[in-house]
Amino acid sequence: MHRCEQIGGAACVTVHPGFEPVALNPYCVQAVYGTYLQLFGQMEEPVLHSCYRHLAYRNFVRCCWGYLGRHIRVGIPSCAVTRIRQEFPENEGNYSGFQLPPPRLIFFQCCLSTLPTC
Repeated sequence: MHRCEQIGGAACVTVHPGFEPVALNPYCVQAVYGTYLQLFGQMEEPVLHSCYRHLAYRNFVRCCWGYLGRHIRVGIPSCAVTRIRQEFPENEGNYSGFQLPPPRLIFFQCCLSTLPTC
């Protein structure tokens, strides 16, 4: 069952009892960073809050949708994004927002999904 369905359609995902420990707890985010280091190496973001924010988004997505795969992205509800940004703010307040994967990868994934199966 999708996490949003667990709280009902009218409620915000940020009121789900799992949201705070998964996305806002700095100790949990630090643990996720250890796993990230093992899998991908150092993060590009040099600023602590930027790094934590990125990991909080990743952990939230993993909790809600499970493992999606490389370059497969989903939009995060704006209430969750806002709450994560409040917890781990950017110094100047400039956020990049949702970014699609490189166009070549989108084309490749679309082509694979339309191939006939044997």
